[in-house]
Amino acid sequence: MFQSLIQRYRTLSPAQQRTVVFCGVLLAGMLAALAVMVLNLLLKRAYYPAVTFLFDPRYRFGDFYDVASFAARGLDVYAQIGPNYFPFFMVLLLPLKYLPVQAALWGVSGVFVAFYAWLAYRLMPPMPCKPAWVAVFTVCSFPLLLALDRGNVEMLLFIVCGLFIYCYQKGYLKTAGLWLALAINMKLYPAVFLVLFAADKKYRELLLTLCLTAGFFALGYWLTGAGNKLGHNLAFFAMFYQQRPFGLQFSHSLMNIVRVPAFMSLDGGGPDTWGPFTQFSAEISLPYMLFVLALFAVICLYVVFLNPPRWKAVLLLTLAEIGFPFISGDYTLVHLALPALLLLAAPGRQTRQTGVCVLLALLFIPMNFWSHTYYMTHYAMVLNAGSLVRPLLIVVLLAVLMQDFTWHRLKTGVRGYFTGIRP
Repeated sequence: MFQSLIQRYRTLSPAQQRTVVFCGVLLAGMLAALAVMVLNLLLKRAYYPAVTFLFDPRYRFGDFYDVASFAARGLDVYAQIGPNYFPFFMVLLLPLKYLPVQAALWGVSGVFVAFYAWLAYRLMPPMPCKPAWVAVFTVCSFPLLLALDRGNVEMLLFIVCGLFIYCYQKGYLKTAGLWLALAINMKLYPAVFLVLFAADKKYRELLLTLCLTAGFFALGYWLTGAGNKLGHNLAFFAMFYQQRPFGLQFSHSLMNIVRVPAFMSLDGGGPDTWGPFTQFSAEISLPYMLFVLALFAVICLYVVFLNPPRWKAVLLLTLAEIGFPFISGDYTLVHLALPALLLLAAPGRQTRQTGVCVLLALLFIPMNFWSHTYYMTHYAMVLNAGSLVRPLLIVVLLAVLMQDFTWHRLKTGVRGYFTGIRP
């Protein structure tokens, strides 16, 4: 039987083989997580939802409830301590003020899952039993499940970013620019995709996107009267979660590569002993910021001047979007579904694509294996395996994707960019 499956796999096209590998890793990872959950259930005599690989079940949908409470203030949302979202996004969320919270929650969640599955079906290559592969791609995605579990409005950002990538891929660049401008006014991080317009020399569309971005921001700022409160809220959020250990849990920031070992060595057993770690986090913030800015500059040079395939360009920019901030919740990993689908559907067979599929799929599986039962240990409050494994995987992915980068190739690419002869 196994030999028959191998033979059948070899008859598939390269795109179909990548899809099988990617979805196979997702399915194996989800089954492993469920097995660990069952084992914890038997050993700890705990029952769902206390045994879970998602967030603390006592705070389920908490992110959505917080946003709904902010939206209930109407246009005066920044009159006091408010949300860490840009004004225009809060204006768009005003309907939450007039809807039952549970109905709004289930409506947003349903639209998010439906869009995720629809996008997977549209972008995934033709496959035998394609709906089954789409189901695995959707149901076995840990970031999708975590976003639903938290009720995080990252679900809405994913829809907007997905529409941007879909329109850009189809050549509707002005429409794509509109979606990107909206995404940037939800969170700043999608601004990394402006690089795509520069790489493709679409300067008019780039200027249009920048103008729309500024226009949306100005409109939201004017309507809400954000004033100084906006900057205060953003700074408070960044510092509060950047420095305290709770920011490590369900986070995959590259900063964790330094912070997790520091926490393990400096932690004294509880929040009242976290002073040294908090100070350490504050001291490394500036060096870390300079490092990731330099790394992002190299990624931009690579994308603009070395003319990589679209899937690789989008994947590099997405890794920067979700991996470089000081704190990046694991629900943001859902954005990797966009470059993953572009990779699965990429034409032909290229070197190391299968390896990239495996590494990318590993970012989608649950990794908090030792903390499936909440608060069974002190460290389970703050850390899980993904806190360190995921940022290491991102580093490996960046290295694999950019291993053909050389300064000689860059010089050639710069000349080709301006002469029209791309490498």
